[in-house]
Amino acid sequence: MSLMENFDHTYNELIMEIDVLETRIKDLVTERRFLLKSMDANAPKGMGAVDYSRDRVQSNFVPFSLDRIVERMNKIDQTIEQLEDQLTAKKETLGKLDGILAQMDGLDYKVAFMRDKLNMRLHEIADKLGYSYAHIKRVSSGIRKMPNLHKMKSAR
Repeated sequence: MSLMENFDHTYNELIMEIDVLETRIKDLVTERRFLLKSMDANAPKGMGAVDYSRDRVQSNFVPFSLDRIVERMNKIDQTIEQLEDQLTAKKETLGKLDGILAQMDGLDYKVAFMRDKLNMRLHEIADKLGYSYAHIKRVSSGIRKMPNLHKMKSAR
């Protein structure tokens, strides 16, 4: 499979992977914040006397033990570090692919490729290539649709 045949799939897949990694990191950071707040639930409350004649159950909330919180926070920290390393590598790869795209000759080819293979909208193409939307729309209207490589491969 040539680079051009694989480029569109790789590019879109890479963007999705970056989105997934960023979402997972945000989720872990949120969980870590929750754990920090739950540490407060373990702190001793007022030092008054206990009245054993009253029912003590006030809610169904049972705080995590401090050792479990620390253990989970350490695991979250390790996971975030690994995910951030992966995210950095994926973003570097995306930058390299953007460089390949920038080296393609001819505006017509770039517009057709981005429109038909990367499924980008014309305003996105205009932003990416640094042209006005109207110009990219004119260029796009004069270009025939590129053949779908996936259909061509499955017909073989």
